[in-house]
Amino acid sequence: MGYDIPDKIKYHEKIVANLDLKQLGYMVGFLILAGIAYGLPIIQEARLTLVFILLLTGIGFALFNFETILFDRWKYLTNIRHGGALDKKIRTFVGIRKIENNTIYLDNGEMRAIIQITPINFELLDEGRQKSIILNYRDFLNQLSHPIQIVIRTVNVSLADYFSNHEARILKTKDEDLISLYNDFRTYEEKFLKEYFVKERLFYVVIPFDPSASQYSKPGVFQKKTDYSERQKDAFLTELGERVQIAQSKLGNCGLTTYRLNTNQLISLIMSYFEGYVEVNEDYLWRVSVAESFFKERDKRG
Repeated sequence: MGYDIPDKIKYHEKIVANLDLKQLGYMVGFLILAGIAYGLPIIQEARLTLVFILLLTGIGFALFNFETILFDRWKYLTNIRHGGALDKKIRTFVGIRKIENNTIYLDNGEMRAIIQITPINFELLDEGRQKSIILNYRDFLNQLSHPIQIVIRTVNVSLADYFSNHEARILKTKDEDLISLYNDFRTYEEKFLKEYFVKERLFYVVIPFDPSASQYSKPGVFQKKTDYSERQKDAFLTELGERVQIAQSKLGNCGLTTYRLNTNQLISLIMSYFEGYVEVNEDYLWRVSVAESFFKERDKRG
């Protein structure tokens, strides 16, 4: 019977007391340090304490993998933990070079399109419709010639659009009772959403495209993956667009409503992941922009 052999095998030869060479080195090294510490001209209590700490540290490195724990902690403390969208380190970490033509361009030369999906309530459908959707979704997966990424995001529910559509009409009636009822209803709805932490899920499908694998890309011609002509760029965008259309068509067969995010929507989506941005009617704006708009409107009324 054959067995699969893992590609990466780590072999550590045991030398003494079930310790490999590295573990033995730690034990010997810390024993030497403990011996040196014992000979220091300090008071006995401090000397014994120092020796005890060195011996425990040596045991930790040899038996409890202190080296990996300390290295991981150091990486955590030195890596990026906070930052905004305008931070150069954050931009390098995210790896987005630019967003245009309804497309995200990555630093490695690849491109991404994002489709937003409006879900359906599968449980409310009859059995025949459910089977049809499952078969169509299987067909969608089988037809894929490239990987995709499915992103599910949980966000706060916003009723700003709903209220804005009704508020103007209600105010025009100048009916005090109706306006008072509307204000009470709005206050109740907003309080309910806040108290019960009502959330909404957004669904996205990310469609990738690698220009270096395209039929329009000639191997060995470019110095960089991002170095291609405008003509090739248009061809790449066309190929990516075709992938998006095929995906939308197949998902449409499942009864799902889809649309491709445009440039502004892509920017809003990316920016919404950073601190310092706020959501306004499904648009994510930097607080400085919000403040500028407020003062401009105030000056106009002024």
